[in-house]
Amino acid sequence: MGYECNKKRKIWVLTGLIVGLILVCTLVSSITLHLLIDPAEVLEYTEEDGHQWLHQELDLTPEEIKAIDSFEPEYQQERAALQDQFQAKIEELRQVIIRSDTFSEEVKATIHELHIIHGQLQELSIQHYYQMMHILPADKQARLQAIAAKALSVPQS
Repeated sequence: MGYECNKKRKIWVLTGLIVGLILVCTLVSSITLHLLIDPAEVLEYTEEDGHQWLHQELDLTPEEIKAIDSFEPEYQQERAALQDQFQAKIEELRQVIIRSDTFSEEVKATIHELHIIHGQLQELSIQHYYQMMHILPADKQARLQAIAAKALSVPQS
């Protein structure tokens, strides 16, 4: 009976240690996450926010805003259509991966199609950049160029 009681006690102690370790790991993970992630980075980003941010960064005049806004709706429409295609292709790739046990030709082809759409999105953005460059004076062209160069170094989805 003493042996059985001692065994149960060891199981409870072991269970307590495991639960304690899990709690400590959770606490450390939570603190680390809190320290490493800036809450401002978690905020939802919208296209309109980016548009307004760029206007502020370039300190656009009302005339410059009007000129850029004249071609902005067409750009936004084309971009939205390509984004929809991109998301649809991601979903297609997801489904192909789910039903495929190997890195098949279908997987390769779907990835290739996804890259084509991504390239079209990049090309559209760069065309839009040049549209804006033609409207802006030299000092604002230099600022836009610096912003664009920095943005190209950051992967976008």
